[in-house]
Amino acid sequence: MIVTAKIGAIEIFGNEVRVAVIKTGGRLPKILELQSCKAEYDSPEDRVTALVQALNTALDNLKIHPATYVLCVSSSSTIVRSLTIPFKGLNRVDKAVPFEIEPHLAFPLEDLLLDHSVITEIDGNTEVLAVGVRRQHLEEQLHILAEAGVEAELAAVDAAGMTALWQAVQKKTRGLRAVLHVRADNAVLAVMFNNVLAYFRNIHIGVEQVSENPMRAAREVQNTLRAFLAKWRGGGDITTLSITGVDLSPDAIKLIEDTVGCSVDTVNVINYLKGAAEALNKIGQDGANNRWESAIGVGYSAAGGGLAFNLMRDKPQVQGAVRSVVAHLMFSACLALLFLLGCAWYYHEGRLRNETVIETTRSEIAALEQEIEAMAAEGLGEDVEYAVFSDPPLLDILKEVAVRIPEGKAVITDFRVSAPGARTPWLEISGSTGSAAEFEAAFESLKASQLFVLDDNADPRLQGERTTFRIRAYRSQEEKDAL
Repeated sequence: MIVTAKIGAIEIFGNEVRVAVIKTGGRLPKILELQSCKAEYDSPEDRVTALVQALNTALDNLKIHPATYVLCVSSSSTIVRSLTIPFKGLNRVDKAVPFEIEPHLAFPLEDLLLDHSVITEIDGNTEVLAVGVRRQHLEEQLHILAEAGVEAELAAVDAAGMTALWQAVQKKTRGLRAVLHVRADNAVLAVMFNNVLAYFRNIHIGVEQVSENPMRAAREVQNTLRAFLAKWRGGGDITTLSITGVDLSPDAIKLIEDTVGCSVDTVNVINYLKGAAEALNKIGQDGANNRWESAIGVGYSAAGGGLAFNLMRDKPQVQGAVRSVVAHLMFSACLALLFLLGCAWYYHEGRLRNETVIETTRSEIAALEQEIEAMAAEGLGEDVEYAVFSDPPLLDILKEVAVRIPEGKAVITDFRVSAPGARTPWLEISGSTGSAAEFEAAFESLKASQLFVLDDNADPRLQGERTTFRIRAYRSQEEKDAL
């Protein structure tokens, strides 16, 4: 499932910072805004500072602010290995991948941030594509984002992002298919098996080389695909090759077809996306050379579009929260839904059970009172104190809040109840509304309640397009004054 969200995808490409804001939820993402800025510096020591300034400039120029950010990592900085794990089972494979890839490394495994995807299971074995990046490289990019006030929720690879976006515009999705993503200074050759990324490799040829010397590009592709097929155990042949990011003449396409041995077509993926023409026109670009597809594709994958490699997923010590973007985007909605369902369930289905519990509690209170009276009669005197259970039932409190903040007016994300005598407010209600006016309406409705007394300071704050709040309530005015 593709989650509906506004996502900002950031790519640091050489000395340029690119920010793509997209809206997901449909079959293809919609481009809302594109911004880029080049870093200018005199010495290599100033590069990071210059990139931070460039990112700040790009973010300041945004008219539409996303709900979350992801980072696009260049495939030229990654280590990619196709592994055959001699058993099946996702949990066992997850634990085995680091040990299987370690012999292929020229540095300690602890310096590698790793993710993988399962391609297929064959004869009791599991074919896996493992992708990793040096910790130092990723931490540098995350540091640049952090200095600009951005916390990335996910770090994915440009090859996976571009391929996911290309996959989304294709009609045929079965078998082995190859795609060559041509960019300004490099290219990425990827192979899809059904709906899974089975292989990719960074090739050091750019748009100029492919256009002027298509034979060289064809030989690079041919040699790479032969090396892949020599190790591929899933059967089948590669019958199609798509080339993205560059327009080729019919003669060049025919030359590549004859060399590679399969049909070849070219496609400019960004032309299929809504909002692309308007966003590109605002920044004076034509959208060629896969300039934006990598960042857009990473954001699309993060929302559930597939093929996402999260290089941060198992390393909480890396800058940024290591969690699924999909889970992050759905948390507030799920929490509100569970709260409302819980209210309905306990109110309509659990009332008889609650009445039984209340009667049992009253009997226990009466028994305790009798014991205390008996102890007082034996000489304990007036020093004995006992709690009077005067708070209304939790169910009545929840019902009161649900009635006074009806569905659609506000989203409640946190609800806390303190015990009698605690040095904190009785109730703390946190959430958000679509506007300040909706917050004021909800706050005034709660003030009319006879169950509690509100603190006038509800901490309303504007965050993005939402107004967040935290409302404190007390049992009585005396308790409010005491705290």
